[in-house]
Amino acid sequence: MPEQEQLQKLTQIYTLVTQCYNQPLPELAINLPQCQLMSYVAAEQMTVAQVAHKLNFSATRTSNLVVDLCKRGYLKQQVADHDRRRRYLGLTQLGTEKMALIRQQLPTILQNTLRTLQDKR
Repeated sequence: MPEQEQLQKLTQIYTLVTQCYNQPLPELAINLPQCQLMSYVAAEQMTVAQVAHKLNFSATRTSNLVVDLCKRGYLKQQVADHDRRRRYLGLTQLGTEKMALIRQQLPTILQNTLRTLQDKR
């Protein structure tokens, strides 16, 4: 049945995309949303709410990403000088080093993933 083959291919593609998006990339040990979050924070000072809006994630999901990246030593939260209720995210020294690695390796990782997806068509 052609439908079964198409369904199987679609399932394989979905599995690959989900793994790539939600599971840590072996080369970087963080997942794609964490890479995105770190790149946003590297570019400009942002709050968790601002990052959530850019990622189009819920505040809870974004907060979980932030907590994980803080625990790993990649991010820090800083209280705003002008408004003590606001906390801005920033990269730590380790986070800056990780961001350099992301910029270096992520294009190849994405290219290989997209090639694999094309091969599954």
